[in-house]
Amino acid sequence: MGASNLAMGLHKVLFPWLVVGVLMESPSQLGLAQMAVLLPNLLFILPGGVASDRRHRGTWLAFLYFMYLVPLAVLMVSVITGELTFNLLLLFGIAFGTISAFVQPARESMLGFAAPDLIHQTVAKVMMVQFIAQAVGFWVAGQLDIVSLPQLLAFQMAILVVSSVLIKRSHPVPNGAVAPVKESKTVKHSWQELREGLQLFRDDKGLLHLLMIVFATGFLAFGVYLVGMPLIARELYGGGAGLYATLQIVFSLGIVSANFGVMKRSKIFNRPGRLMVVSFLLRGSMVGVIAAAPSMWLLFPLIYIWGACSGLSMTLGRTILHSQVPLLLRSRAASVYQLCLFGGAPLGAWVCGVTVESVGLTNAFLAVSAVTFTVAVLTALFSPLWHIRANSAKTQAIGERHQKKSC
Repeated sequence: MGASNLAMGLHKVLFPWLVVGVLMESPSQLGLAQMAVLLPNLLFILPGGVASDRRHRGTWLAFLYFMYLVPLAVLMVSVITGELTFNLLLLFGIAFGTISAFVQPARESMLGFAAPDLIHQTVAKVMMVQFIAQAVGFWVAGQLDIVSLPQLLAFQMAILVVSSVLIKRSHPVPNGAVAPVKESKTVKHSWQELREGLQLFRDDKGLLHLLMIVFATGFLAFGVYLVGMPLIARELYGGGAGLYATLQIVFSLGIVSANFGVMKRSKIFNRPGRLMVVSFLLRGSMVGVIAAAPSMWLLFPLIYIWGACSGLSMTLGRTILHSQVPLLLRSRAASVYQLCLFGGAPLGAWVCGVTVESVGLTNAFLAVSAVTFTVAVLTALFSPLWHIRANSAKTQAIGERHQKKSC
């Protein structure tokens, strides 16, 4: 998956910079553009989980990676012909985000093949590969001042083709594989499978509260990250695509460092919910400090810590999910999880953009920091997430109950 994450790293820098650095749009327009990328998750990520559970995941992911080429080709043509507009970028974002809504649960479900006692290390290793590859993508995108945009888009498309080939070859369809469910039953079974995924969270308050803090992460943290980061580069420090890419690289280094720590200190995660809440609190604190527009030499360490707290929080959230949900239901559960994360993100991006335009970047960051602190304290005081444990025995019992219902 490293190659596909390199392509995603390119997207994460190029798309917002096309809005604020090329078209020179306002913060509210940047928020709207980021919302366009993330909004399809609200509509398609739950069906995406069902689709993944019903198909061979290697073949399905290979097809989805190939589908990314369509919106990228349209974007490249518009750039070459000089027809790039904000409305076209919105359409590109919707198309790209729709494909991503199906990719996310399919990729996430592959973690389910790890041994239960190794889930911390597996999630950490996957995230390390993911963000190292993305950091390379950030660096490549940061060369926008040197390399033309069509060349970067062509490189991104080539990487996605390679990703499609590699994922299909590394996950071949086994001999004697079970045939897909007949199409006549697809609609009925899809709704039933969606309900089963939602039922997991309704019946378990710990998992339900996990979704709540994940939604808060999407709304608060992703909003600031998606809208605030490029504006930090452009407005607070007067930088270009190179500075924005550098900030993204430093942020990713923090994520990688956090996951390396998870790999080496896996025994301290008997209560992963507590560490997740603490990292959520620290992440909000870093946003508040960055609001003071520190000098450049202090900005990079703060971005690094912000990334480390984000990486730790994301890893622990995914660890809790995979340790509490049986393999048979994991794609559906992952799609609900991703729905909350990326469902809160488009709203957070839009609100952040409007808030920055209304009260300024500094005040907007301070407000996000204050709300994050409040959510973290309330979760620590009243949520069962604070006491949740990784419990493979419980997971097995849930899976057995589900199999009996299915028989």
